[in-house]
Amino acid sequence: MNSPKNSVYHQLIPGIILGVGVLIGLMILGNANRVSLEFLQFHWAYFAEAIFFSVINFFFRFLKRHFCLNLGGSKQLTLGQSFQLFIAGFPLALTPMKVGEAYKGIWLNRVSGLPVEKGVTVFLVDHLSDGLSIFLVTVFGTLAYPELWLFFLLIFVLFLAAIFFLQVKPMVQGIFNISEKLPFLEKMVPQLRECMDGNPELLRFWPLILSSLLGVISWLADGSALTLILMGLGFPLTWSLVGTSLLVFAFSMLMGILSSFPAGVGVVEVAMAALLTAMVGFKPEIAAAATILFRLATFWFGFLAGLLIWLISGKRLGIQNIEGRIIES
Repeated sequence: MNSPKNSVYHQLIPGIILGVGVLIGLMILGNANRVSLEFLQFHWAYFAEAIFFSVINFFFRFLKRHFCLNLGGSKQLTLGQSFQLFIAGFPLALTPMKVGEAYKGIWLNRVSGLPVEKGVTVFLVDHLSDGLSIFLVTVFGTLAYPELWLFFLLIFVLFLAAIFFLQVKPMVQGIFNISEKLPFLEKMVPQLRECMDGNPELLRFWPLILSSLLGVISWLADGSALTLILMGLGFPLTWSLVGTSLLVFAFSMLMGILSSFPAGVGVVEVAMAALLTAMVGFKPEIAAAATILFRLATFWFGFLAGLLIWLISGKRLGIQNIEGRIIES
């Protein structure tokens, strides 16, 4: 009989503790009484709309994931199975990436028969296109800072350069050989090598463009959820508010991606609250309230949706305690 500590649920505990602790920390830093007052004065209809935009984010990310899996060799996977596996993966964001991807690879293997190693590399390519998409979302900061159009044009050019760069394998391998000697890239480079070797078809020009564009649409929806949260806190809808929200959202998410924390928990929240305070001049209590409400409507809503899939479809997905022992070994 397996010890409870080997279950998939046990793997979530450190991430949940960290996530809850960060939200409480934001409350304290923003002055708990003042943050609570912001919650009381918040127009909660906007929170429901933010959740709706979060669902739009889920939908387009799912289309991107299903496209990647289909192109990666999992053609027997039905839309329904693919959707359940996608939502079921949300809670795993609170685990270390290798652990989370291993669980998803095992579940995918049980449903579709795709080898675990192949499935994991598909997920890694999916994460890579997510990073490129979020990077491109920063371009919409032009709506708030039109005087910086040249900077945002440079970002767009860098996005296109990254797409073309990934098409030239000898050049990529040469950069990898240099980059893996750098301390902050030594863990990332082997994963990128694995992506290229395991699924070269996903990194071709048009598949990568399509997955990145689906990602841009999905993350624009998530960034728009932050706009709605700010509207709920009393800010009028303007192009400047939309552009600022998307810019703050994108930079915060990029900081989370570059960090070693699961789902960027802690890093995303601190970066978002700091940017809202520094860039927009929000009072600390408003920045803290906006960040907490945004993360509840997006990340934590997805987390709960994933747990619901575990409860409803756990047996069909093969969510069993023994996986913890497999992954730890």
